[in-house]
Amino acid sequence: VFHGSDLSNGVDQTTLTLAIGLMNMGATPHAIVPKKGMIIEALNESGIAWHLLPLSCCSGPAWRAQLRYLQQSGERATQLESLMNNEKFDVVHLNTGHLLDAALAAASARIPVIWHIHGPFEIDYQRYADFLSPEGYAWILEALGSQVIAVSDEIRDGLLRYLPPERVHTVYNGIDVEGIVRRARQGNTNIRDELGLSENARLVLGVGRISEQKDFAAFVRVAQHVAKKHPLAYFAIAGPPQKERLAKDLEMQIQTLGLKRRVFLLGRRNDVPRLMADSDVLLSTSIYEGHPLAVLEMMTLGRPVVAMACIGMHDCIRDGVDGLLVPPGDVKAAGSAVLRVLDDPSLARRLGTAGRQIIEQRFTSRSYAQRFLEITSQAVEYGPSRVAPGTIDLIRGLLSEIGHANRYIKEMEAQKGLQARVAQWAHTALALLKKHQA
Repeated sequence: VFHGSDLSNGVDQTTLTLAIGLMNMGATPHAIVPKKGMIIEALNESGIAWHLLPLSCCSGPAWRAQLRYLQQSGERATQLESLMNNEKFDVVHLNTGHLLDAALAAASARIPVIWHIHGPFEIDYQRYADFLSPEGYAWILEALGSQVIAVSDEIRDGLLRYLPPERVHTVYNGIDVEGIVRRARQGNTNIRDELGLSENARLVLGVGRISEQKDFAAFVRVAQHVAKKHPLAYFAIAGPPQKERLAKDLEMQIQTLGLKRRVFLLGRRNDVPRLMADSDVLLSTSIYEGHPLAVLEMMTLGRPVVAMACIGMHDCIRDGVDGLLVPPGDVKAAGSAVLRVLDDPSLARRLGTAGRQIIEQRFTSRSYAQRFLEITSQAVEYGPSRVAPGTIDLIRGLLSEIGHANRYIKEMEAQKGLQARVAQWAHTALALLKKHQA
């Protein structure tokens, strides 16, 4: 079950890679997607069956968005259960802990569930924080799931504070090595020409949605540090804004620091592997990760990486071996590391070569799918959720009542809005009448 419909989100990217890897190993994956978009195009190209259901999740933290999410969960669970019963799936794979509706549907359909957790427990829990304790979220994962996958050992360690160790497994994200290399060679993009830079300009790339998580404000501060010491260093960020406000703040920061001709916001790009191949170094300033795809893809292309050592980063980079790690939030250290790579071609080559080797040894799409199939066997052996059917019915009944309540609130607000408009019309009419009488 995908929770998005495009490929700007790393979680959906790696789920697509997994589905393709499973098909290549003889499994029969089906994808459930919330709406038409890039993922369906990729599924068609790969020959993977897909089902379109309005399964939007991960709405904002505002109480109204939370209410809408819960209201829709009950309705979506009914649709999903019907699909699961018709298709007779062996296992349901959920690529985020937010897909409560799919877990409930699978429990009702008596199908084992594999949760795939890509972020720290505390971050994922925030989606439920207004109405559940951390233990409540842990109950959703443990009671409604058969097995739980963490994308890194650090993510697994966080889950083990709440979940039994025998049911939580680390499965590193996999990379379609041949696919990334092929995409890096496609097209005629010349990013230096596009940005009006000279051929000898050095390019530092950042990849990801403009969000709090990626902390591109820190990326810009690193750029400021490097630009003072390296006249040919330029910085580019490839990724769509998650929030328009953050994008505008980032533009203002770049302008305020006088970096308008040194830092470029590229927006959403479909040629990221090509951009990586043309860049001198990837810089990650994320405040947390699961198992970062952009870093792994850059390493696949044999290009060096500098990263702030947040959660999830240690499982893919060995400092000084296949990348450079600096303390989280340390802008000066990150700037110094970038300068080291830019000023030392032999270091850049050594890091890039070692990075490509570790990808081929540990992080290929085949090893990813193989490890997942091992967890699938354990999920089938464990069986579906052991929660009593009456408990599932109770939860779904409560979600249904939340749906009724939300619709009632909307009706009341619509009525209140109509009353306000009528009052405004009456006030305007009276004012015009008085003016006419005068």
